[in-house]
Amino acid sequence: MKTKTTSLLLTSAFIASSCLTFAESDDSGSIFERERLTGDWGGVRQDLEESGITPFLYYDAIVGANVSGGIRNDEEFTGQVYAGLDLDFEKLFGWEATTMKLSVVDRHGDSVSDDVGGIYDPMTIYGGPDGQKTILYQIAIDTYLNDRLSFKFGRDSQDSDFANDDLYRYSLSTSINGPIRAMMLNQPQIVSFPLAVWHARVKYEQSEEHTFKFGAYQNREDIWDNIPGTDFGWDSDDGVTFMAQYDWTPTIYDRPAQLYVGVVHAEVDYTKFDGGDANNSHRIYGHFDFQPMENLTLFAFGAYTDQDDLAMTPLQVSAGANYKGLIPGREDDRTMAFVTYGELSDDYGDSIGEDLDYEMVYELGHRIQLAPAFYIQPAVQYIQNPGGTGDIDDAVVLGAWIGMAF
Repeated sequence: MKTKTTSLLLTSAFIASSCLTFAESDDSGSIFERERLTGDWGGVRQDLEESGITPFLYYDAIVGANVSGGIRNDEEFTGQVYAGLDLDFEKLFGWEATTMKLSVVDRHGDSVSDDVGGIYDPMTIYGGPDGQKTILYQIAIDTYLNDRLSFKFGRDSQDSDFANDDLYRYSLSTSINGPIRAMMLNQPQIVSFPLAVWHARVKYEQSEEHTFKFGAYQNREDIWDNIPGTDFGWDSDDGVTFMAQYDWTPTIYDRPAQLYVGVVHAEVDYTKFDGGDANNSHRIYGHFDFQPMENLTLFAFGAYTDQDDLAMTPLQVSAGANYKGLIPGREDDRTMAFVTYGELSDDYGDSIGEDLDYEMVYELGHRIQLAPAFYIQPAVQYIQNPGGTGDIDDAVVLGAWIGMAF
């Protein structure tokens, strides 16, 4: 753990010192007050944004250590750069209510996921053994056809519009962070950041409370072979994933709430766990959050399918709490607690010769917002029944996440 912690601290110190050096010649105020560590670039950033070009760059890193249980004790470090441009075509070309996003992601490092032996990764920004590289991500245009109806097309992942919420992004574990993970395990129905596929999405905002979204996305059997994101083709064996979601944002007892429910249906060739063929898969999902008191948000979400012969995790249920400013004098800090239950398919267990049951992940964390553009978040995860076999001891993973906006 000492080596990985040192790497995290050195990375943080190097980036912070670079920003402080830049700040000495910049007129955009204290580094502890800025929305971006590098400030306004002497006015250049503001000029670009006023012209319709908004550059962004985020750096995230997680250090994690499996200190008890699992398969073996180990520690790892993983990092991620997410950079790109938000383009306002109305300012640039006069195309009313039209924007474009271009982005690239670079991932590096490793994870303790193999050391734990579970189905969820305790270090959420790790991209897997094939995903730690530079990836061309978003090339997407979004335009409003009128005040309520918008159309988006290009290359993006489903979680930009479906089955996701900002509340999930406070977790170090993929059991919470990102789209509902059950839809991605084993034979994925959807893809998530930073993998992009061809798509089209229609959004209809009936009112401030009611929104309907429909999308069609390329479903690539070889999506993991296109990790660089540079293969723009549509092969003859590629399928289509259809998604529909309804969002409702009411007030309940004068407190804000949110509900979304959706369905995903994939038309693509799958192989059943018993070796048979299938040509489609489906799943329903939903989310609800509510603020029972100021600064405290409680939420729950889940996904289910009856296709045990295709789905490694037919049922996932997750819940969490997010409290802003719990500690006096730290109004921008966040304190979070999460729990996830993932039920594993009996058919999947039979295919690998195991008697599978479930895996649960508990997480407790606190995000220390040192500046608007910089945070560090220590967390502890308890993984119960990793892999669902009962053969792996429950694991304890300690971790810390740093995030910076440039």
